[in-house]
Amino acid sequence: MLLDRLGLFDRSKAPAPDDYATTSQIKDFGKKIDSTTGFLWLVTEGNERATQVNAGRAYVRVQLAATAQGLSMQPLSQALQEYAEQARPYREIHALAGASDPGQTVQMWARVGYAPAVEPAPRRRLQEFIRA
Repeated sequence: MLLDRLGLFDRSKAPAPDDYATTSQIKDFGKKIDSTTGFLWLVTEGNERATQVNAGRAYVRVQLAATAQGLSMQPLSQALQEYAEQARPYREIHALAGASDPGQTVQMWARVGYAPAVEPAPRRRLQEFIRA
C-alpha cells in the first residue's frame, strides 16, 4: 500500500477518532446512509454457529434474488460487531430492527437500492492454477 511505503499509515495502531481519515470516512459513510432508499436485516433467536451459518446462507439467497431484480446490496457489518467500542451502535441497531429481547441477534444488516452496474471481476483460467 502506498501510504505504508510513505510512512503515512501505521497498521499497528488505529487512527485517532478526530483524525482526518476517520472523520472523513464517517462523513462519507453518513452521506451514503442518508441516501439509502431501503435496508434489509435478518434477526435470529440465538447466536450459535449453526444459526450464524444459516443466516449467512439466507442472506446470500436474498442477495441473489435482489440482483436478479436489478437491486444492489451492501452489507453494513460494523454496527453488528460485539466489542466495547461498538456497544452503543450495536444496541441501537438491535432496537431499530426489533431485536431487543434477550437471545435475539441481528445477523445481517444491509443497504438496498439501485446502483451503477459493476462488471464481473476478471477470472483466471483454471490451467493457471494447476502445476504439473
